[in-house]
Amino acid sequence: MAPPTSGHVRGALVTSTAAVVALVGGWTWAAREQPDGYDAVRESISALAASETPHRWIMTVALVLTGLAHVGSAVLLQGMRRTGRLVLGAAGIATLAVALVPLPSRSDGSPVHTVVATLSFVLLAVWPWFAAHPDATPLLRPPVARTASVVLLALVASLPLGVRAGMPFGAHERVVAALLALWPLATAVAAWWAFGHRVGGRRARRVLTVGVLALASAAGGVAATRLAPATAETTHYSARVQLSMDPRESTRLVARTLFGDIDVGFTGLAPGIEATPQVKASIADLLSRPGITVSSLQPGPLELNAAIVKAARDVGLRFGIGALVVVALWLLVRALVKRRRPGGWAWAGATTAWVVACAATGLGMWQTYQPERQHEFTSTGVLGTVQRNQSLLSDVEARTAQVSPYLRNLIALSSALQDKYSPTELAQPTALRVLLVSDLHAGNQYSLMRTIIEEEDIDLVVDAGDLVNFGSVAEGEASGMFAGIASVPVPYVFVRGNHDATSATDRAVLDRMATLPNVVLLQPDDETYTVVDAGGLRIGGFNDPRWFGDDGKRSKDKQQPAKKAFVSAFEKQDPLDLLVSHEPWAVQDVPRADVAVNGHMHTPDLEGNRIQAGTFTGGGPLTHFVGEENGEELVGQPSAFDVLSFGETCRLTSVTRYRFRNVIEGRPAYDDVSLVNGSRIDTVTDPERTCARPEPGTGPLGSLTLTQVPAKPSADE
Repeated sequence: MAPPTSGHVRGALVTSTAAVVALVGGWTWAAREQPDGYDAVRESISALAASETPHRWIMTVALVLTGLAHVGSAVLLQGMRRTGRLVLGAAGIATLAVALVPLPSRSDGSPVHTVVATLSFVLLAVWPWFAAHPDATPLLRPPVARTASVVLLALVASLPLGVRAGMPFGAHERVVAALLALWPLATAVAAWWAFGHRVGGRRARRVLTVGVLALASAAGGVAATRLAPATAETTHYSARVQLSMDPRESTRLVARTLFGDIDVGFTGLAPGIEATPQVKASIADLLSRPGITVSSLQPGPLELNAAIVKAARDVGLRFGIGALVVVALWLLVRALVKRRRPGGWAWAGATTAWVVACAATGLGMWQTYQPERQHEFTSTGVLGTVQRNQSLLSDVEARTAQVSPYLRNLIALSSALQDKYSPTELAQPTALRVLLVSDLHAGNQYSLMRTIIEEEDIDLVVDAGDLVNFGSVAEGEASGMFAGIASVPVPYVFVRGNHDATSATDRAVLDRMATLPNVVLLQPDDETYTVVDAGGLRIGGFNDPRWFGDDGKRSKDKQQPAKKAFVSAFEKQDPLDLLVSHEPWAVQDVPRADVAVNGHMHTPDLEGNRIQAGTFTGGGPLTHFVGEENGEELVGQPSAFDVLSFGETCRLTSVTRYRFRNVIEGRPAYDDVSLVNGSRIDTVTDPERTCARPEPGTGPLGSLTLTQVPAKPSADE
């Protein structure tokens, strides 16, 4: 064992500090660069360096620097067994390997990556055990080093156990990773101290120790609220409440919802508060009642106060426990280093630090988060403006009926222009005309839809999902959506969107749709798909696996299991002429589908063979509360729909896109009409196929032919 030198100790201080800064700073910076939807509390560190993650280079570089710093610490931390240095160096190399074998995406796993990451964590936990030596610096003596290894290994083992217990993995992993990176730094600091470096006299050092321990206790308390967030509940709402570890978010209360965010700034000194409220399914009972008002959805003062008091108590309890764990660990390490039980000063210092951390944080929050100390309020989305404009929610169907003459004139003008200026190849005989709509969001505008069907000679409607907002049948009944669909004079083909269910297994909206005689469900249940044959054209699709109230993260990744199941079921079926699902990532690159359609984004788009429908109702009544930044009158998103025309060659011949706005306000404005040549989209040619206009038939589904395709059992089954 080579004796340490002052130069080696200073170098080890630099490398061990660099490891902590690179790791913690890297994941903090990388998380801030992610688009909306990344959740650092629940997603892993490795997700920030995954192959498909935006700005993945930040976390990749951070991992590389962290690994190199650990290798440097292994070289420079003298005064320990060579085996320990080799293990610490191997931990650094394993950390480099974590960067070199990234996850394929934020949600997909990789066995190789998991093995390398686990090896890195285990090596960082056990290196003190192999480095221990009786003559080493304080933290490398056997009682301390081996106890540290046991504790660190227990923390590593707690990660899979925490997943099973439902703990937020991202926060849990960050706490463990930070402690693993901090131990080499603590070892270097102890060696630096052993070399005679002191800060002031004994009294000054004790005061400094209590101050640093109080700050560490406060950090541990905040971390505990993130590992186990408190819950505040009222009759119709619940919220997850935790404290923020970001100093830049201090004295701010941030509430994030599906309909916008609220950010309230206060004057004072306290950690920031993060609340994630969600609407309970019970709110649908209120929505179905006649004469519902916005005030009916709000909790009463007593109920709200009770929820706030309970949340504050639970947050305080979690903070106190987390702070207590930190001072207890300090006492344990001190006892091992000193080789004796903590004396009176140690107990007094630890107690003082814990009391200061809890009292200062509690007092700061109590003084800061008072109504009179609020100095800033910002909101996004529909929040803050709904109550001032409730009248726009009433008589939606009547308003859209008044707009029907306008839309009829617009369609007539568009048809005349197309007849005059469209290419001659688009004028071939028509086999099928499809009205493509999506994202109605409880906007009952079926009077408009009936006008379009009549004027455009539509054979069937394809709805790509998000019929309602809260995933409940009661909302659809209250807004008249199901009665509106039943009034449509042609077949109505439907796939479920992420707002059409309240859980992964909720089928209430689908079951209600199945009772309507003109509705065809392309995926009526998990075991069956339905293929629609309309004059020889084949239409199929599948539901969105997401639901209203899920975490709203990793939408692309969550579509993949449903997509793979659909592809597997149809691998030996005839190709589809039209594939339908709700989200764009679901239909991208699906084989054996000539044309794919989706909604979800509320913006019309074309990409390859994929047609993205806009929102037929401007996103539904609630979106009409979104105000313009320049103070203009409140408006909704542009309304949009597409008319798809298929020729007798069974190919898509044209897509006519309509966009207009301000329907609910009763003052519709024309945006644009565009005509797209179908040959840009449908490139599949089969000279042996012919299609013909379906006969009207006698029933609500006309002459459509429906075929059931069974889903294949998964590998687990």
